[in-house]
Amino acid sequence: MQHESVETLERAAMSGDWGAAARLGLCYLTGTGAPADPLRGIALIEQAARSGDAHGAYLAATIASTSFWRPANWQAALDQLLHAAELGHDAAGSALQILAAGPAGGQAEATDWRGLREHIDLDAWFAAPEPRLVRETPRIQVIENFVPPAVCEWLIAQVRDRLARATIYDKATGGTTEDGRRTNSQCDLNVETGGVLTFVVRARIAALTGRQDGAMEVPKVLHYRPGETFAEHFDYLNPDEPAYARELEVRGQRTDTFLIYLNDDFSGGETRFPELDISHVGATGDALRFSNVDAEGRPDKETRHAGLPPTTGEKWLFSQWIREFSRN
Repeated sequence: MQHESVETLERAAMSGDWGAAARLGLCYLTGTGAPADPLRGIALIEQAARSGDAHGAYLAATIASTSFWRPANWQAALDQLLHAAELGHDAAGSALQILAAGPAGGQAEATDWRGLREHIDLDAWFAAPEPRLVRETPRIQVIENFVPPAVCEWLIAQVRDRLARATIYDKATGGTTEDGRRTNSQCDLNVETGGVLTFVVRARIAALTGRQDGAMEVPKVLHYRPGETFAEHFDYLNPDEPAYARELEVRGQRTDTFLIYLNDDFSGGETRFPELDISHVGATGDALRFSNVDAEGRPDKETRHAGLPPTTGEKWLFSQWIREFSRN
């Protein structure tokens, strides 16, 4: 999409190229290379899906599973995911298999796409698993087997070729910037890269935390090679920094951090809380939740933490920050 101008995509879509229509819709949906126009973007993507474009159907499924532009419609999302799988979209097919197998995992590798779609139990996916309390204040919880390994493998596969240098908040501008204290890589799981399965995971997080999708930032997959690290830092936004004032006014404080360990075939790589003398690393599919604020909602300096470097192997994490206010 980066190599195609909006004008080129417009001409191709007008000539009946539904793949181009889906890519054009994504431009308008995200405001990438074109003025943001979500309604037009969704219309183009859904038209491409109806016309038999597999990528358009996959994007339409993702849009239906989000609450970014309208309330999530999970049945429509699964129907579009089925449509994409029937059209030959590989990520859609593997997502259907994983969802049909359920949150406990297991085998569902058949390619009877309609049978798999009918077997999906969303209530099971959206049920809150029981966390284990590690510390009350600041609150730290561990959730074992939060997602099955197949989910972890699927998430890694979606981003492996899309990684870029990770960034931190820039207190001078309120934006983001590269910094020597953070040397790992990352990829946002947005409407283009995330897929329905990402938003099922977010709904599972919402069930556990009691915080809805609208309170969540864009999730990320984080990747650490041996020696790569995220030095000691806080996840909350410092209210004393003027650059964060507007951000805090609109979305509120970043109250919680939720991490899912996507693999465990590495050494080192602990999440380290130096003030608390706590280090943690989970097995594949385990999750770690910790608060960034105290009981009154104020930034808690005891939540300082670091992503320590792996000594051997590569570490993959799913990272989800949760805000005080919903975007809706």
